[in-house]
Amino acid sequence: MSVARASAIMIGTLVASRILGWLRLSVIGAKFGETPDLDAFIAAFKIPDAIFGLLVAGALASAFIPVFTGYLAREREAEAWRVASSVLNALLILLVAFSAVMWLAAPALVPTVVAPGFAKDPRQLQLTIDLTRLMLLSPIFMGLSSLTTGILNSYRQFLSGATAPVVYNLVIILFTVFGAPFLGIHAVALGVVVGALVMWLVQLPELTFRRTRYSLSLDLEHPGVRDVLRLAGPRTIALGAVQIVFFVDTNLASSMAEGSLVALNYAFQLMLLPLGVFSIAISAAIFPALSHYASLGQVARMRDAVQQAIRWILFLTLPTAILMIVLRRPIVNLLFQYGNFGPDAREATQAAFLFYSLGLAGHALIQILARAYYAARDTTTPLALTLISIGLNVVLDVLLGPIMGINGLALANSISTLVEAALLLVLLTSRARLRLVGLGVSSLKQVSASLLMGVAMFAFIRVTNLPFDLVVDPPKLTLLLQTILAAAVGGIVYLLAAYVLRVGELGEILAVVRTRLGPRPPATAA
Repeated sequence: MSVARASAIMIGTLVASRILGWLRLSVIGAKFGETPDLDAFIAAFKIPDAIFGLLVAGALASAFIPVFTGYLAREREAEAWRVASSVLNALLILLVAFSAVMWLAAPALVPTVVAPGFAKDPRQLQLTIDLTRLMLLSPIFMGLSSLTTGILNSYRQFLSGATAPVVYNLVIILFTVFGAPFLGIHAVALGVVVGALVMWLVQLPELTFRRTRYSLSLDLEHPGVRDVLRLAGPRTIALGAVQIVFFVDTNLASSMAEGSLVALNYAFQLMLLPLGVFSIAISAAIFPALSHYASLGQVARMRDAVQQAIRWILFLTLPTAILMIVLRRPIVNLLFQYGNFGPDAREATQAAFLFYSLGLAGHALIQILARAYYAARDTTTPLALTLISIGLNVVLDVLLGPIMGINGLALANSISTLVEAALLLVLLTSRARLRLVGLGVSSLKQVSASLLMGVAMFAFIRVTNLPFDLVVDPPKLTLLLQTILAAAVGGIVYLLAAYVLRVGELGEILAVVRTRLGPRPPATAA
């Protein structure tokens, strides 16, 4: 499957996933609002998420796919599956062990590391501990799901892996709607666990078509397994450092006004939703191809693939960031103008959302740039740059948090992310022989078109006197229509500007769309 077609499939399914993700946030927010219960749930999610990030995300993103794909590229499928089986079995043992240890340690970790601000409310503190223990099952199922996705992606099969998050969000929504009246916030935590399990189960049918050769082997001395462990080490350290930022943010926000942790988390999740649609989809689709080219020493093809991915990601991400900045108020109001999520919580969320949006392009570029290093089996350089970024983030958190509140925490994240993306690009330029002139010209055109889009949306809002900045609770249908009109005006201006400025990515993406939607050639007789 071509990178363009894989990207189109993943973007299509991830659009559905992100829509459900927005709906999930809206449903949970409407049900629980800026309450201590939702603050407790968000804080409780940190430890299970940290376990998954440390043990799974690093091994999958930086190590497993390049090694597994390398064996497939050299037509050594049986050996590839021996490596996969050993990694899966070792990962399962580690996940169960870490979850068990954290279950025992939760009463000590939550009040000291995760949310010390909750110590003033014994009920909220105990609720956070209980929810943490319940959700410690989720990393186990998420690990199985992610490794299954990695195997399928190595075979250039992306549909079920991209569909899994859709199911995850849907399960959480259903548990919240139907379970919350009986179980309260515990229903949401239970939905996280069941959703993670279903994410794995929905991928098993497609995996069986890949001539699955899973075994109970645990060959940690196999060269491929040792490669995975060696490559995963630096990435695991980097993700551990990333978790420090999440814990610092949670720690600081838990001591701020009630609902601050909810607003900060919701703003961050809103920023991540469009990020997943474009940059994560394109980066995940291109990663197996990059690993394949790197395994065969095809430097020129790898460079061309990286450059195309960078151009495509910026073409889609830059206007999205502008749209998020200009329409942040109506977006937050549309999603959270329900139930117990009051105007104060929406105001805090949209303010933090603004500062997170400033770093969207940095988050997007890191997705593809880091994978270029991983494909070449270099995990040390991204680790060093991540540590620099994390250190900068923590320093800025401490400096800006007391002054700007959660807005300072969001701004610190954006600044450090942009710095990390810039460093990754600079160091990759020489080793991958990137054509910086071409990238620079293309990026300048995209920035110009995006700024014109922002000006057009601002002008449309002012000329039509849309009350985005004046009305706290406007009618939902009116606000929806106004937001769609403003976004449509911006989108049309962006496309027209891209056409006038001869932005090449516009033609490339339209060609992919026409290929996907156009008639297929008739089958010929053998």
